[in-house]
Amino acid sequence: MKFFKIIFDFYIQSSLHVAFAIFALLHVTEVSLELTGNRNLECIIFFGTIVGYNFLKYFEAFQKGNYDFKKNHYVIGLTFLSIIAVIFFFLQLKSETQIFFIKIGLLVALYPFLRKFGFWKLFLVSFCVTAITVYAPIFQQVSLSNNEKIILLQRFLIVISLMIPFEILDSQTDNETLKTLPQRFGILKTKWFGILILLPFIVLEFFKEKIEISTFVIAIITALFIVFTTFKRDKYYTSFWLESVPILWWMVLVNT
Repeated sequence: MKFFKIIFDFYIQSSLHVAFAIFALLHVTEVSLELTGNRNLECIIFFGTIVGYNFLKYFEAFQKGNYDFKKNHYVIGLTFLSIIAVIFFFLQLKSETQIFFIKIGLLVALYPFLRKFGFWKLFLVSFCVTAITVYAPIFQQVSLSNNEKIILLQRFLIVISLMIPFEILDSQTDNETLKTLPQRFGILKTKWFGILILLPFIVLEFFKEKIEISTFVIAIITALFIVFTTFKRDKYYTSFWLESVPILWWMVLVNT
C-alpha cells in the first residue's frame, strides 16, 4: 500500500496529472470543433505542461535554496526528459506555431515575477491555458468562426472557476501583500465569484452550433467543488480530484 502511495504522490508532484488535465482540455477542443489531432502539437503541450508547471511550482524553493534535490530526484529526472521531448517536438512544428509557443513560454517564465499582482494571476493562468488548449490548434486560420470564439471565451471562464478552490486553499499560505481574491473579498464572496462566472459559461453554450451536454455536467461539478472547498480539505482535493475535472469532461464529451 505504501508503494502505491509513493507512486501516486510522484504522479501528482511531478505534474503528470495536471499534464493529462491540460491534454484532456486540448482534446475537448478537438472533439468540439471536429479537428484532426496533431501529434506534435499534443505532445509539446503535454510535455511542456510538465516543464512549465514544475518550473512554477518549485521556482520559489529553488530561489531560496530550499529545494530538496535528493528527495525530488525523480521529479527532476522526469522534468529533464520532458525538456528533451519539448525540444524534439518543438522542432517538428511550423515556424508560426514555434513563435506562438515561445510567446506562451515567456509568459510562463514571467509568472513568478507577475505573481505579486495576486488579483491578476488568476486571469493570466486562465489566458495561458486557453491559449494552448483552444487557440493553438486553430490560430493559423485566416479568421475564427463564431463557434470558435465562443469556445475560447468559455474555456477562459471555466478555467477561472476551476482555479477558485486553489485560490481559497492557497490563501492560507499566500503572502498578504499578494491581495488575491480571497484576501481582498473573503472566502464566501470568492466562492460566489467562481459560481457566477459559470453562468455566462453555460449561457454561451446556447449560441454554439451544437449544444453539448458535457458543458452543463462540468459546470455543475465545478460549482460543487467550489461550494465544498474548505480549509479542512486535504491536498488531494485540488491536486487530484479537481484537476481530474478536465479529464472527466473529455470522457463525458466523447460518450454523449
